[in-house]
Amino acid sequence: MKIEIVVDPSRPAPPATLASRVAPAPAANGAASAAPRTGAVTRGRGGGRRGRGGRAKAERTPKTAADLDAEMEDYTASSAPAAA
Repeated sequence: MKIEIVVDPSRPAPPATLASRVAPAPAANGAASAAPRTGAVTRGRGGGRRGRGGRAKAERTPKTAADLDAEMEDYTASSAPAAA
């Protein structure tokens, strides 16, 4: 089977497809793209989920229902308008 494509040079080329615009650029040198990236080379805030420099997170004890009720009573008592 033989396919011939006729191109009119006076007409502009069709716009690039979305897939070609979103795809990563092809590497000029195949060996350069295979090299792993190190943390010393990259810049920025860090590597995602590691957090803030690996500091240990201070654990809080969960509040009980009695603690929550006491806080709610304090809040409603302090925010209630004064009776005239």
